[in-house]
Amino acid sequence: MSLVELSGVVREYGRRPSLAGGGAVRAVDGVSLSIAAGQVLGLVGESGCGKSTTGRLALGLETPQAGSVRFAGQAMPPPHGAAWRALRARMQMVFQDPLAALDRRLPIATQIAEPLVIHAIGTPGERAERVAALLRAVGLGPELGGRFAHELSGGQRQRAVLARALATRPAFLVCDEPVAALDVSIQAQVINQLAELQAAEGLAMLFISHDLRVVRQLAEVIAVMYLGRVVEQGRPDAVLARPLHPYTQALVSAIPGKHRGTRIILAGEPPDPARRPPGCAFAPRCRLAEPRCHATAPALRSLPDGRRVACHLVGDDALSTRPAGAG
Repeated sequence: MSLVELSGVVREYGRRPSLAGGGAVRAVDGVSLSIAAGQVLGLVGESGCGKSTTGRLALGLETPQAGSVRFAGQAMPPPHGAAWRALRARMQMVFQDPLAALDRRLPIATQIAEPLVIHAIGTPGERAERVAALLRAVGLGPELGGRFAHELSGGQRQRAVLARALATRPAFLVCDEPVAALDVSIQAQVINQLAELQAAEGLAMLFISHDLRVVRQLAEVIAVMYLGRVVEQGRPDAVLARPLHPYTQALVSAIPGKHRGTRIILAGEPPDPARRPPGCAFAPRCRLAEPRCHATAPALRSLPDGRRVACHLVGDDALSTRPAGAG
């Protein structure tokens, strides 16, 4: 049974009157994802593809105009209502910018304890013990609990944010580009820490990133998004070894050392989400596009190996005879 299930969710934002003929911006367009208890699903794609909006929908921070979100088998309550606030103890989020996510006026320990206070979990003494345990768990010394956010390094701040997210012992964690703002050496430390904590706590996780190198270290399933839609989904070993969708091929070819000498450079920019082209949204940038790709949007269909792919050409010689990433 899925802990978190998104079924055909659609999220649109207001029209853009400054653009002649511009319609509503459809940030998420019929996305369906399922995350089991203890499972990590990695959501990847370039900036603006709808990853962060999908994460907010999964947490009930936003309400879809179509489709549904379910948590532990129950429909997600409307945001900011009493039922939703009660559920928040079981769902938490780790943001990209730890300094923006922390209150500069309060010591770190006070902020880690804040979710426990809000949800009336434990006595003051038990909360203090929980905060000390969390600081140790994320690799921060107890003495750092008295410091303020500006007194910590970037990696220390992100560990503090992670400790706060884990305070209520949630079942589900959304990590939205949690290491993008950190140096590469610090990224590895935080990712390793996150992997250890996920395994120890049995967390279900939606890990959002534009970097496949980071996602493959954590995820059991990878979903690739392009302009609001999932275009490929499957196990990391299958997706990274032989990506099927041309967009996934381009992403994989950009991983350093993955496919040396076969880097695929995408031309142009993604279409305006307020003026979606007919057919496949990736077709204007796809090196393999055929006339049908510009006319009809492909459905996301399941393959025998368990993958889901939205591409007219999957199974045709145009893809099946090419090594991954070939031009």
